[in-house]
Amino acid sequence: MKQRSRLPIRSAALALVAALCTVGTVRADNKQYVNEWAVEVVGGPELARTIAEELGYDFVGQIGVLEDHYLLRHGSHPRRSRRSADDFTKQLSEDDRVSWAEQQYEKQRSKRYPRRPCKDCTAETMFNDVMWNQQWYLQDTRTSSFLPKLDLHVIPVWKKGITGKGIVLTVLDDGLEWNHTDIQANYDPEASFDFNDNDPDPFPRYDPTNENRHGTRCAGEIAMQANNNKCGVGVAYNSKVGGIRMLDGMVTDAIEASSIGFNPQHVDIYSASWGPNDDGKTVEGPGRLAQRAFEYGIQKGRGGKGSIFVWASGNGGRHGDNCDCDGYTDSIYTVSISSASQQGLSPWYAEKCSSTLATAYSSGDYTDQRITSADLHNDCTETHTGTSASAPLAAGIIALCLEQNPNLTWRELQHLIVWTSEYDPLCNNAGWKKNGASLMVNNRFGFGLLNAKTLVDMADPKTWKGVPEKKKCIVKDNTFESRVLKAGGEIIIEIPTKACEGQNNHIMALEHVQLEGTIEYTRRGDLHITLTSPSGTSTVLLAERERDSSPNGFKNWAFMSVHTWGEDPAGTWVLRITDMSGRKQNKGKIIDWKLILHGTSTKPEHMRTPRVYRPYNAVQNDRRGVETKEDKIEVQHCSQPFKGKKPSSSTVPLIPPLTENTQEKAVLRLLQKTLDQQSNHNNLQQLLHSRVPYEKLNVSIQSLHSAEKLNKYSQLKDLENSLYSEYNDQIYGTKPYKHRDDRLLQALLDMLEESQ
Repeated sequence: MKQRSRLPIRSAALALVAALCTVGTVRADNKQYVNEWAVEVVGGPELARTIAEELGYDFVGQIGVLEDHYLLRHGSHPRRSRRSADDFTKQLSEDDRVSWAEQQYEKQRSKRYPRRPCKDCTAETMFNDVMWNQQWYLQDTRTSSFLPKLDLHVIPVWKKGITGKGIVLTVLDDGLEWNHTDIQANYDPEASFDFNDNDPDPFPRYDPTNENRHGTRCAGEIAMQANNNKCGVGVAYNSKVGGIRMLDGMVTDAIEASSIGFNPQHVDIYSASWGPNDDGKTVEGPGRLAQRAFEYGIQKGRGGKGSIFVWASGNGGRHGDNCDCDGYTDSIYTVSISSASQQGLSPWYAEKCSSTLATAYSSGDYTDQRITSADLHNDCTETHTGTSASAPLAAGIIALCLEQNPNLTWRELQHLIVWTSEYDPLCNNAGWKKNGASLMVNNRFGFGLLNAKTLVDMADPKTWKGVPEKKKCIVKDNTFESRVLKAGGEIIIEIPTKACEGQNNHIMALEHVQLEGTIEYTRRGDLHITLTSPSGTSTVLLAERERDSSPNGFKNWAFMSVHTWGEDPAGTWVLRITDMSGRKQNKGKIIDWKLILHGTSTKPEHMRTPRVYRPYNAVQNDRRGVETKEDKIEVQHCSQPFKGKKPSSSTVPLIPPLTENTQEKAVLRLLQKTLDQQSNHNNLQQLLHSRVPYEKLNVSIQSLHSAEKLNKYSQLKDLENSLYSEYNDQIYGTKPYKHRDDRLLQALLDMLEESQ
């Protein structure tokens, strides 16, 4: 507590200050401390219970699966307080029988789904489940191979009889309505617990806003029952699913650790669609206990093969957030999943980072379809959104893969995802690069869109050869002295390494790469960090975050990247740290760093020849789930001009004929998309919110062509800023057309004024 100079201080005030210092310390970090302490006591639960009784604590019990870690509760301390009870912590720490002690505090955790309005969705009917026709991401409803393939290619897997049988998943969230008609048959109580109320029943707490629907929605995506005339179909509709209720209340490190480490010999896959606040200014990762729970699950879960942790990458895109500042998605132990919209674009909420492994579908802009699932009160929804919806789809696909090969380790699974995820359906997005192992990777999508069929086929135990033993090589310069960085400056550090050649931990083929560093800086959000491998692959480990004005920098923070997967790490790495913000007052220094290489001493067998990327549209499973080759056309590929034959008159047209009716519909669709991206334009809001029927939008197609002329030569940095509709091929020609939002918006508004 700071003392103010030159002010008279009365003796009573001094006494109050002394008392406050004795009770606890006021924190500037706005933490809410609770009356629970996590302790490490080597000697078993009886010794921990004895210590608790001697020092006046209640012994709560062991923390999850963590041996020698226990939770104690002090009855005389307030249940919540803005002040930490440092004297209590000190008393525990000074006891020779206690190896470590930490007071627990509430952690802010946000469910990763954006709250957006939704319109009715349509799709072709397949199962008898009433909302199957909304599940566009699970079935290929194309009538022509000229159209983009949208689905995750699960139907061919189902037709092999692989539906998740024998695989157990649990959803770490706000509860699970396990008696839901579409979930109950697949509910597993042994994969469930309520850590908010400390009882075995994860049933969610109802409230007027249905706030606690998130976990039920995520679980439904995975394991909704098929062909029961209710809601939709889960990706792994014969798997077993449980729920861990841990987000509907105070979240502490102990609660996270207990949840992450729950019943790891029974649960195969943990799905988490939450994390630290996606506000563009938070830097936070797992606490000591949660980190140990991850490590325990990896080392001992699933009989030593390793628990599978699937994590949503984050929804902070509109805040300029970067998931490299989220220690959960940035962990080598998690399968970090991002989102792609129905248009194959990066959604407005998605974050960029180098730790994302792969992508699944989710919601996009105003007119895109969302994700279908079960909902509270035995209801159904077609409005599940965000990376929250993508992670459970990935978890379901991984369940199919584990049914095919239950002996896969956590690392083998990551290798399979890297090798089978699809670049082609997302290739029209900026940011793709080919790394030194000839793998396509992107900081928005990782290695691409999950392909369930290819993943499951490659995992076949008859042909899968596994991967070599994991090695870890740490590269550090013990002579390094701190380097100063100022605004407009750049620190370049060359890191030569032989990747531990000649040692047992020699690495020849990379998996994960971590750069652990301590950086002091006056404005953390102005830092930009890149790491270039000896093969020339440049990776952004940290991008600028405008909202992050923290002066706290980074302390032993491990930035993780998968972008150099498969490369030989021997050679010179180049680390660049810059600040191009123009804020002259910025200053700081890099205190310390080390490069941590994870990989294998020999190249895995499946990587001994480069991966061959094929067009994703080439194979289609039709509405009835039958795989067909249609017309044997050469499908358009991202980097190549279109060479396929044009559809004949007998071919189903790509889009409806452009009648006067559909012309006006197209304009309305364009306006709706523009509203989604330019919501601050009052004229357009007023137009759409007034619900003017498209029949009364008397706008000619010639006026729309005049808007095209304004943008004929415009360039866009990213396709996700484009304005599309299903009619744009006939409106603008045969090639997708790109527009600048502001110029097109003004042209459309002008057309509306002319049509009045």
